[in-house]
Amino acid sequence: MPRPFLFCALLTLLLPFPATAQEVPLAGIVLVISDGTSQELLTAARIYARGVKGHLALESFPQTAIVRTYSGSDVVTDSAAAATALARGIKADDRVVGMAHARSKDSPPSLLDLARKAGWSTGIVTDDSITGATEAPFLIEHGNRDENALIAAKMVDQLGPRADLLLGGGAKWVADLSGKSGISYEPGELPVVRATQAKLAAAKIAAFDAWQPFVDHVAKGGDDRPVLGTFSPVEFPYYADGLRSLRLADLATQAVRFLRAKERPFFLMIEAALPDKACHLGNAKRAIVEVLELDAMLEALHRELPPRILILATTDHNNGGLAINGPPVPLTTRGDTLLGRNPITNAASILTWATGPGFDQAKANVRERVVTEPNQPPRTVVEPRLPSDPDYLQPAAMAARAAMHTGGDVWLLGDGPGSDKVHGYLDNTDIYRIIAETIPTAPGAAR
Repeated sequence: MPRPFLFCALLTLLLPFPATAQEVPLAGIVLVISDGTSQELLTAARIYARGVKGHLALESFPQTAIVRTYSGSDVVTDSAAAATALARGIKADDRVVGMAHARSKDSPPSLLDLARKAGWSTGIVTDDSITGATEAPFLIEHGNRDENALIAAKMVDQLGPRADLLLGGGAKWVADLSGKSGISYEPGELPVVRATQAKLAAAKIAAFDAWQPFVDHVAKGGDDRPVLGTFSPVEFPYYADGLRSLRLADLATQAVRFLRAKERPFFLMIEAALPDKACHLGNAKRAIVEVLELDAMLEALHRELPPRILILATTDHNNGGLAINGPPVPLTTRGDTLLGRNPITNAASILTWATGPGFDQAKANVRERVVTEPNQPPRTVVEPRLPSDPDYLQPAAMAARAAMHTGGDVWLLGDGPGSDKVHGYLDNTDIYRIIAETIPTAPGAAR
């Protein structure tokens, strides 16, 4: 063998091999949950904003799957059971938080626990109250999703042990706001809230109830304290109502900056809660606009996140049975035209709900307005509500005070390392498995 060739061969053996893609450390994982957002609602949002041939940003995700959502107790899940499946990898009874049954003695580890074991930072962001049924299973175990005061008290205890960051609404559950307009408490809640407020004041937690001080805190790099930010007394207002300036994209990008400043991988769960709440009301415009805010947030995330991030986006369940009815529906349909009667037939609404308060159309879309004129007593005028009004109710096939969840399969999107497992038909507990197997120290994770 010629000497130069032998030297090159030996040098090749001694030099380290280039790192493969799997050997490059993962920078983090982001799980996005758009509450109550059916595939039909995504389609309606696309048509409303971009037209029938348009595209949403979320359509750029390369991996897709279909996911079943039944709970431990019902064909049709609620948010608590669905989020427990995502956070813990188990089927839970409806209304139970972070464990299988209301009387369970223990529960599998949360994804936050697995991330902590790996030495990662962790955070949760929502435009709901921080005590919402989607957030709670990631942070705590509790038998009843409705006990907000008790849930908030448990959550404060987990700031540090399980989470570095918790952002959302729900200020009324960590501070006594009983003197504020529109704020009320059920019997027995206020003493718990006051105890939580005292505990929070004594703990080494950076608590914010205003947005700009939190942004300033992030810009300075934060510190070693976990952060609690509650920027609304309860859930955030709907964007379509024109009462909100703080966007879900703002919450998400600042959360990423806060977690990245810690210079280690992170797990972040982000919930878009308001599509579900709008669907319950039977307000298609509010629901659609909230999906567009979700889409804007996903677009902002892709700009903000570093390379080597696994992003999964899904919904916990469908809600309301929204349908796009036709034909005929013109291909030019877009904007508020989608919300009202069919412009060709004028006989039926393009969008309808399976259940909800829009059943009685004779009463659904009229509103009363008080008119005052000079030298005349005030008088009440009854007038029709237009489809452009966020309160406009599309027809519902079955009467209900609030639209009901439905049990159909849902969507899952994936991008980044590990997203190749997002394909085919999955169970919602498989989403937990995909994330757990991607976190280095999780049981069964690839090494």
